[in-house]
Amino acid sequence: MLTKSVRRKACATCTKSKRPCSKRLPRCDRCERKRIPCKYPPINQTAREYADAADGSATTGQDPAYEVTEVTVALPIHMVASEPFYSEDVLEAQLDAGEVYHPCFRGVVRNTKSLPLGPDWFYSPASWMIMHGNTPAFSKQTFDNAALKQHVTTTQAWLRRWASTGRSPFIHHRLYSQKMPRCVQDAYTALTTYLAHSPENSDLCLRIIRDWAVGLVEEGGGATPATGNAMLLDPLEHLARVHALFVYQMIGLFDGDIALRAVAESHMSTLTTWVAEMWENAQLDANIHTLVLESDFSSGGDVAATIFTTENAAWRRWIVSESIRRAWLLVTITQSIYELFRTGWTRCDCNINWTTRTGLWDAPDQYSWSRLVTAGSGPLFVPSLCADLLFEEAAPSEVDEFAHDILIAIFGLEKMAKWKALQR
Repeated sequence: MLTKSVRRKACATCTKSKRPCSKRLPRCDRCERKRIPCKYPPINQTAREYADAADGSATTGQDPAYEVTEVTVALPIHMVASEPFYSEDVLEAQLDAGEVYHPCFRGVVRNTKSLPLGPDWFYSPASWMIMHGNTPAFSKQTFDNAALKQHVTTTQAWLRRWASTGRSPFIHHRLYSQKMPRCVQDAYTALTTYLAHSPENSDLCLRIIRDWAVGLVEEGGGATPATGNAMLLDPLEHLARVHALFVYQMIGLFDGDIALRAVAESHMSTLTTWVAEMWENAQLDANIHTLVLESDFSSGGDVAATIFTTENAAWRRWIVSESIRRAWLLVTITQSIYELFRTGWTRCDCNINWTTRTGLWDAPDQYSWSRLVTAGSGPLFVPSLCADLLFEEAAPSEVDEFAHDILIAIFGLEKMAKWKALQR
């Protein structure tokens, strides 16, 4: 049952400018970006009354604590930013302009200008921001059910591909080349066993998978048994336990065995928690990475530059970080779809960035990857709920297989068909 929460009022600056406000503390995203003071109204005063009484002080002048450097030249690499908030005003404007393709996208502001590409474009703390909105729950009738079912079928095909080739659009072929945690080894063995099972040994196979899934959850997926502290895991270990449990969940939720499904449903909240912990750990690692770079550069050293900014290190870091992003998207969308078909309702109010440019995921080596980053075509780094811009600014061939599936799941089959037809 959904409960109504008290909504924080917009700041004086956004109110006077008649712009959406993210309502973050201590300052909203718009004021932070413009480097101007941000003041919120008291409880007993409306945002408009407070803005009018502010006598313009909240909308003029720059914060002296900041020095703004204007970027006049952007690299020829398309990155996309979106405002991390939901706005009824933006929704009305989108409806009037006919820009709303899917309920999850409603009211999300986007900015599709080219942005400068730094060496940490995929690993900066800002790139790990999860943008939350206030979108309501939506019923099953709101979505393209055929597209949602196709997403499940596609994900199952990706798992079969991983079992047969060691790679898939969400498990990179180099991800576990140096270290493959035991939980992933077990999940891989369980998956290959499941795909090869026969009617005669089906019960035995499903019981083994059920026991391994229960064991993984009971052990915390590698967290220290004595403390259960998941923060002791590194980003790869966090990702590994998410991958492992997701394999078991895909088998359990969609195989049809009642007992296995009951176990899988009981593990959905665990997988959601592990995904959140994986993301928090990645954010922490990115912050440490940034602090080390800034500290070393400010002291005139070059150790951090050597360790963190070499192209080989950047490629490896991108493989892990992009795998985390894709795991977040795949788990979140898949479990939301299952909940939608099970209960008839779901929510979709979170937004993350991921890499969409074709060729990057399948690049055989660091050199090929670097060339595609700097000289490839098509949008590079895109927010998930604003991904419909790919329909306008990219050809289908410029968007990779994983992005195609996400577009289908979010915006439906008809929109994809029109996009592909226009490119012929």
